[in-house]
Amino acid sequence: MKKALLKFTLCVLPLLSFGVFANEGLNLDLAILKINKEVKTLNNEILSLKDEIEILRENQRVNSEKINELLQMIELNRTNSDQTVKSTSASQNNKPAKLFSDGKNSFVLGNYEKSIKLFLAYLETSPSALSAIDTRLWLGRAYFFNGSFLESKKSYIEYQSIGQNHAKFADSLYELSKVYIELNEINEAKLLLSKLIDDYSNHSLSNKATELLQSL
Repeated sequence: MKKALLKFTLCVLPLLSFGVFANEGLNLDLAILKINKEVKTLNNEILSLKDEIEILRENQRVNSEKINELLQMIELNRTNSDQTVKSTSASQNNKPAKLFSDGKNSFVLGNYEKSIKLFLAYLETSPSALSAIDTRLWLGRAYFFNGSFLESKKSYIEYQSIGQNHAKFADSLYELSKVYIELNEINEAKLLLSKLIDDYSNHSLSNKATELLQSL
């Protein structure tokens, strides 16, 4: 009986032990599966976060480029605005000079009426003192060749009243004397010719002045 009981015990104990270890192994496998599942879930979340980070970085890059483009546009507009102001200012500053230049060009081309209009327009721009002197001299010439002798006389006299030290003052003496001759004011013409000969004996027009004076 004891032997039989012993045999039974020896047979049952291994089976019981196997059952316990089997249960422990099953629980361990479940735990591992659960951990793997959680790890997989975490990996998916990490990948999702990485994607979001990449999207944020790309958005930041795009926004940065847009900001740079906007700043460049603002700078370009400001530069263009400054250039426009400068261009307009330069154009305004050059306009009077162009009137005077165009007036002389018209005179050279024989368009005396146009040159007179341009010189008068130039004087209305309030030029510098020296430019005003030059313009009155050219006006005297333009009026003369246009046959407007009274206006020519007036312009030459205005020129001489303010341009005694001007480089062309001696020329104006000879030129105005010819205006006086056209107006039949011979005595005034003789006085100017004599002044040119006496005061500017080395001038290129001195000989012509002498010849003209002798012819009167």
